[in-house]
Amino acid sequence: MREAMKTEIVGDGPPIVLVPGGLTGWLSWKPHVARLARDHRVIRVQLLNVDLGLRNERLPEGYCVGMEQRALGEAINREGVLEADLAAWSFGAEVALSYAIDNPDRVRSLTLIEPPAIWVQRSRGPLSPELLEQQRLLAAMWRTEISEEQLAWFCHFAGFVPPNLDPRDLAGWPAWFAHRQSLAHGDATYQHSDDIAKVRAFAKPVLLFKSRDSPAFLKQIVHILGEEFPRALVHDIPGGHALHIVRMGEFLGYFLPFLQGEEEPGGEGPG
Repeated sequence: MREAMKTEIVGDGPPIVLVPGGLTGWLSWKPHVARLARDHRVIRVQLLNVDLGLRNERLPEGYCVGMEQRALGEAINREGVLEADLAAWSFGAEVALSYAIDNPDRVRSLTLIEPPAIWVQRSRGPLSPELLEQQRLLAAMWRTEISEEQLAWFCHFAGFVPPNLDPRDLAGWPAWFAHRQSLAHGDATYQHSDDIAKVRAFAKPVLLFKSRDSPAFLKQIVHILGEEFPRALVHDIPGGHALHIVRMGEFLGYFLPFLQGEEEPGGEGPG
């Protein structure tokens, strides 16, 4: 039997599924729930890697993005959702991206915040030596005890923290440290592959977010997706990788009209 992601549900109305980042999991969408639940049945899912990490259980040997994708689909099925607005961040956005292009009939709209979908970047050519070195460092985390030093490096790599700041000095460090075993999925983002032709064939409206303060590879992935999706709108706002939390008001200012169909995708938006 396939495993389904855990869910938390608030509100009534058209369903919206929120897929979180791969470090702190569904905590990353908690601030948004009250506003979204005014008009929607809000379904927050928990990624398998976060759930297992918090229980200090090792990931299964065959763990991969595809396993998360299948668990997302099982959770959506279990909750009786036939079609939903799907919004996702970071590692969860890579999972949601592959789910959406494999199941377009189940997705009313798709919102992605900086998915680390390395396969999208590969569709335009070989990876840089810098990205390959970062893959090596991520691969060293596979199914191991995550150290404080590895967590601090990841906070810089993912764009949570500017290069000149020590993550251990910031308010978010206790939560990041408590969730550090979530990073034991290693280089799963690099290992996953998909077909850019399915992106080109996805006819539903898509909203994409990137931050001018984020690492270049994340911005490039969003830029490529903005060119390849037929009906995509891209917004570039400050705040780094956690832009939807750091600049929540600005994020919702774009996101809510999109959900209501008031903003027709068609290119780069203001930012």
